[in-house]
Amino acid sequence: MRKTCCISCIATLLSLSNFCSRAQSILPPELPWHGKSEALVAQPGNPWITPAERENFRLTPDYATTMRWCRKLAAASPLLHVVTIGRSVEGRAIVMVVASAEKNTSAEALRKSGKLLLLAQAGIHAGEIDGKDAGMMLLRDIAFGGKQSLLEKVNFLFIPILNVDGHERASSYNRPNQRGPENMGWRTNAQNLNLNRDYAKLDTREVRSVIGVINTYKPDLYMDIHVTDGADYQYDITYGGLGKQGYSPHIRDWLENTMKLYTDKSLQSYGHIPGPLLNAVNNRDFTEGNIDLFGGPRFSDSYGDARHLPAVLVENHSLKPYKQRVLGTYVLLEATLKIMAVKGQSLRTATREDQVMKNDSVPMAWKVPQMKGAVSIDIKGNEKNDQAIRPDSMQFLAMASILRHSGITNNDYVEWLGKKDTMMVADFKSTQPNHFISRPKGYWVPSFCEDIIARLKLQGVTMTMIHTPRAVPVEMYRVTDYAFGDENHQLQPFEGHMQVTANTSTEMHNQVFPAGSVYVPADQPLGDLAMLLLEPASADSYFSWGFFMPIFQRTEYIEDYVMEPTAKKMLAESPDLKKEFEERKTADSSFRKDPNAILSWFYSKTKYYDNRYLLYPVGKFYH
Repeated sequence: MRKTCCISCIATLLSLSNFCSRAQSILPPELPWHGKSEALVAQPGNPWITPAERENFRLTPDYATTMRWCRKLAAASPLLHVVTIGRSVEGRAIVMVVASAEKNTSAEALRKSGKLLLLAQAGIHAGEIDGKDAGMMLLRDIAFGGKQSLLEKVNFLFIPILNVDGHERASSYNRPNQRGPENMGWRTNAQNLNLNRDYAKLDTREVRSVIGVINTYKPDLYMDIHVTDGADYQYDITYGGLGKQGYSPHIRDWLENTMKLYTDKSLQSYGHIPGPLLNAVNNRDFTEGNIDLFGGPRFSDSYGDARHLPAVLVENHSLKPYKQRVLGTYVLLEATLKIMAVKGQSLRTATREDQVMKNDSVPMAWKVPQMKGAVSIDIKGNEKNDQAIRPDSMQFLAMASILRHSGITNNDYVEWLGKKDTMMVADFKSTQPNHFISRPKGYWVPSFCEDIIARLKLQGVTMTMIHTPRAVPVEMYRVTDYAFGDENHQLQPFEGHMQVTANTSTEMHNQVFPAGSVYVPADQPLGDLAMLLLEPASADSYFSWGFFMPIFQRTEYIEDYVMEPTAKKMLAESPDLKKEFEERKTADSSFRKDPNAILSWFYSKTKYYDNRYLLYPVGKFYH
């Protein structure tokens, strides 16, 4: 029975179309574009035309349509297989398409095949869905479009939608700064968590699914496909590895000097304008330069770098038309498969070199070098008295803009003019390592930190569990002062957590670790990642994400009527303590005026005091 569209449905569609037209008119002027990649679009009569192609890239298919299309394609081709890698909190399957010429496409079989393996994911932010439609087109052409040869030396894993729940929160009112499609999904998942802030802490089922794929299949290269926010410029496909900061210098060199040279040429030959990852220094335009920041392993690319997995972040330009962005992503995916087939063994060599490189000291952060009077620091923590460090400069393919004054905010704002411009701008890079920590032989994590142990296991970190109690000489951190909240110490949650920053001192303990505790060696392929997860100084450690909140609670107290005579006795018996007390009062007026703080200070000097208060329970083993 043929179904007809009701009058109200037609009215809704017309209203949606009218809204989208109005919304697009507010965006900066659109540059006309035509490129050779337009020939990649399937003809209307093609039985395997994708839903986005059928709609001329005006719309992107919903979850159910996407899954049906992928499963139908896989059922028709021996080269494609659909597997479920997890389920969202709303019950949707998170699927991955395995593209391989191998008869056995299990994770173990693909590892043993000797072929290179590319893992690409789309829709980690479900409104930024270019990768889904590009990947579907490429899979179609691998199966039935004469591109089977792409699988001769490389196997391909493709996750069309990672944020499956956010994908279904689609609306024409999402992402008003993005030019199509008309039905964009939502940035965060059903729990309102940003998946691309979750790689270190692993709160979400979606990112746990990806990490499971990484640990099981062991891809040689990992690509995460996004769409930008922010400024206007000429580039349509911006992407790259982590850059000169980070923990995998050999991988970095391969991504910059081998992969990107090839894929840039391929994109250009198809009529696209590839560029580097871009972030305006002033968060508005590029007149003050571009800045390349180190985000930390909460992000996909920095996470890959920390675990020595070649990782590429793709940021298509939101102001380019959807069709242009999708076609550019197709070209990038295909070119990546081709360069991996030719130069993949050198990528594996670079990866092994980074995996075995165990520096004695590991930086917990990276920053942009100071402009004047700077002292640069090499990867091993050695200071070099260089000349003043100047930022690099880059030729920037910009779009012209002017500053206009707002009568609403009484401030200036940028208006983009839709005209091409070329300028030389400063290019700041966070290449200076900061806050070095000496690499221990390993870490002891007590059994009562079972959630931490579970997350380390999910990460694939190697560890050994003890089955009887063991006394171990370890170095432990004591928190000396701390603050809760964001980087400005504003008391507000972030990604479901209350973050912590702290200063610490170190103490030696002959600590008894109960049965069920684990030893995590730092000399392992994921040793750098383990340090970033377990060192309190790391902004993405489990400590910094607030997993150790109980250590900030004092649960035993002493009454004033007991402490007052005790304090008098302590002062009478110890001239050194009396001197320390007088110095503290002189130096700290708030302490001097606070009776509770004074008695608490004396309490902390007694054997009655809780010796686990503010003691980070993870121990560092050096012997």
